Amino acid sequence: MMDQQQIGVFIQELRKGRGMTQQELADRLGVTNKAVSKWEKGRSLPDVALFEPLCGELEISIPELLAGRRIDAEARQQAAEKLLMESISRGKLVGLQAFLMVNTLIGVVLALSPLLLSVEQPLSWLLLGFGLLECALVVYFDCSLPGRETRRQSFAVRVLYTVCLFFTLGVLNYPASVREGIPLRTEILVFLLPCLLALLIQFVVWRFKRSK
Repeated sequence: MMDQQQIGVFIQELRKGRGMTQQELADRLGVTNKAVSKWEKGRSLPDVALFEPLCGELEISIPELLAGRRIDAEARQQAAEKLLMESISRGKLVGLQAFLMVNTLIGVVLALSPLLLSVEQPLSWLLLGFGLLECALVVYFDCSLPGRETRRQSFAVRVLYTVCLFFTLGVLNYPASVREGIPLRTEILVFLLPCLLALLIQFVVWRFKRSK
């Protein structure tokens, strides 16, 4: 929760430290000196559109402005992620994670398609390269985008992850099954039953964590 009084004192300290009057700061931001006075007294906060120019004048980051104090690089990153998390709904985070998982599945299928289809050598290398690139991009974005823990706690995401995992295992095993003459129906059952069991375990674990 933002503390308007603390933010106001912080703005005042930084302004005085740069030898600016309220009027000078107001002129640079295109507002009145009364607006600056209200900020410094904690009666109001600057408009969101003024965050960036105000921080530029005071030589601070937006997370520092909203925290009302100087923060180190690691704390600044955490504060920025927290602010971003507050502006993004849980549903959007879950949707993002589902999108990443589906793209992982696409990447795996592309990478394995030379084993499953009779394609010429140049095309097989191209499919393999695109598949690996897709998986690498998913890993990068999954690790760099905020809200990773929140994204992965959703039961829908857990279900999708389990289904994608067993589907991938089935695709990997399919060429060997064809060589050994195993019927497709048997192949599906071999992976479907453990998948259902894994989904049941995921459900139990999810319910247990929600009840805590």
